[in-house]
Amino acid sequence: MIPQITKIKEYSVTYLCKEELDILEKEIFRDEIYDIDLKKENPLIYDLGAHIGMSILYFKMKYPESKIVAFEPNPNTFFILEENIENNKLTNVFLNNFALGKKDIDRELYIDNSGNCAFSTSSFTKDAWNGKQKTIPILVESRKMSSFLKENIDLLKIDTEGEELNILEDLDEHQKLDLIENIILEYHPKKASQLKKIISILTRNKFVLSYYFEGQRIEEPIEDLILIQGKKRA
Repeated sequence: MIPQITKIKEYSVTYLCKEELDILEKEIFRDEIYDIDLKKENPLIYDLGAHIGMSILYFKMKYPESKIVAFEPNPNTFFILEENIENNKLTNVFLNNFALGKKDIDRELYIDNSGNCAFSTSSFTKDAWNGKQKTIPILVESRKMSSFLKENIDLLKIDTEGEELNILEDLDEHQKLDLIENIILEYHPKKASQLKKIISILTRNKFVLSYYFEGQRIEEPIEDLILIQGKKRA
């Protein structure tokens, strides 16, 4: 599929799948699912699962002086991500073309095989986290985030299509959650026990949690595709 270019806010955005782009534009720029008060003009943000960079564009719109370290394992998406950073002349953005998990290994990442290049659901689970997408495997590098996280960060954003628990367990095991002030995590309900484990890890590490479903805040977490926002207790 030939990449296309459109305009979103003040940004030029290169994309592959229009249907996917429309969903991301609504969630990120209209519903503002990543809206969070970081209480400083130059926050350090880690973006896990950057895809084509829509979340990076949003963070840079809200915090122009921010430093962003981003991760995207899919090479079919990564060159689009690079283009969107370069074309919009964004500075202080550092891109990494590998995944994050519990081990430093090569893994099979399953990507869309429909011909639509709908790569936002690329996952280590065959046919996507919900089993509803036809996929093919490609080999990618996966690394432990704990091995190179050595400084305090203001926001950790995780949208890794079912890998979120493994990432948190790695950070928890190596006591790296102490370095993180805020977390925004998209929970993918692959197994019922994972939600309880995620909540346990975050609350034990002094995060106060809020939950959102389809853009609306809910009082209690549900076993569905939800957004979890965690703020470190004083």
